[in-house]
Amino acid sequence: MDWREEYKRRLASGDEAMKLVKAGDLVMIPIAGPRVLPGALFRHCTENGVAIDLRVAAPLTDPGWFRAGHEETFRVEFELFIGDFARPTMDEGRATYLPNLFSLNFKDVDEKREESRPVDVFLVSVTPPDDEGHVSFGAHNWNKRSHVRRARKVIAEVDSGLRPVCGDNKVHVSEIDSFVEIPPVEITRGLVEAWLRRVEDDAAREAYMGIVDELGEDLDRLIVVGPVMTRLPAAQLRRLLGLAQPPQDAKRIAGYVCELVPDGATIQIGAGEPSMYLARAGAFEGKHDLGLHTEMAAPGIARLVECGVISGGRKTLHPNLAIASAWSGSDIEDLKIVTNNPKFEVRDPEYVLDLRTIALNDDFYAMNNALSVDLTGQINAESVFGSRRESLCCRRRRWMGRFHASSLSTRRVR
Repeated sequence: MDWREEYKRRLASGDEAMKLVKAGDLVMIPIAGPRVLPGALFRHCTENGVAIDLRVAAPLTDPGWFRAGHEETFRVEFELFIGDFARPTMDEGRATYLPNLFSLNFKDVDEKREESRPVDVFLVSVTPPDDEGHVSFGAHNWNKRSHVRRARKVIAEVDSGLRPVCGDNKVHVSEIDSFVEIPPVEITRGLVEAWLRRVEDDAAREAYMGIVDELGEDLDRLIVVGPVMTRLPAAQLRRLLGLAQPPQDAKRIAGYVCELVPDGATIQIGAGEPSMYLARAGAFEGKHDLGLHTEMAAPGIARLVECGVISGGRKTLHPNLAIASAWSGSDIEDLKIVTNNPKFEVRDPEYVLDLRTIALNDDFYAMNNALSVDLTGQINAESVFGSRRESLCCRRRRWMGRFHASSLSTRRVR
């Protein structure tokens, strides 16, 4: 059968596609998940009395399942990353947390262990099919392809607004059970002002309007959060949108990093503060032939590739290429650069973050964040007074990989 006929046969509305979800299913929504399907899932479960186990990672939207009162219908579990947006659900005891490793994410399923539980339904967003019937997952690749190839059922919304990027990141339409085509999002000032009219606090509404004014013609950045932007403090929203400028402390740290990282090093930069500011705070000014092998990006990284600071010319693995699991963390200027740019490639995190892969990068320098250091020198990067903040597990893999690399250098930014 021609792939176009196969694709057409699998098209459905969001509500029709949700009929694949049955009571007791484990439903997974990944990092940078779909825009429309979560709402359809919420309606399907609440209107039809379908109770499910819901696994999410770093969610930025909430159709209702994070609010009190839906615990019986949605048994929520956070995998790897909780994120500031959904952390109250975890702190209030209405969800559980699953620590995991991207590199070993599917080991129990692949080995068919007795205690393993494969995902029943995976919800994801994909690009429109190319001429050969393949779709990809945009700049925010992560482990989506790996889930597509292992989940029992896959429902994908087709979003023409996803940025096509290069790399080993495609699946064929025949690997997806149901497609839901969605209209492109057009964020207008009038639409945003309608969202903000719901904010009762005048000072908070003024702070949000200041962000809108700062974005100017670049309102598409708000697609990632949509109307729930008002559930985030204005300062946090500015950081999420890449508007926050590096503070003085970050500039001082960048100066120390600049002293430590030599020409020709392959670097990794973690998300969060202060590492997210390093590229814009001058940490790599005057450097030559740096390489990039990273889980995700930080604002300014793609621009360093464009100007030749990060060339990959001395990389021992994937020379002359910037490699990542996803370009999440990039600001809008960087995302424009990585779009269809052969200098940048995404690959499955089970490969990128495997310690054996990391160990193949000579002169590997990793820059990540810590939350506190105790009097014995033990570093904490996971929780603050019992509130879970970040996942340390992938960092452990990077540290272990570096210990097996030649010309080892492990650098942690606090």
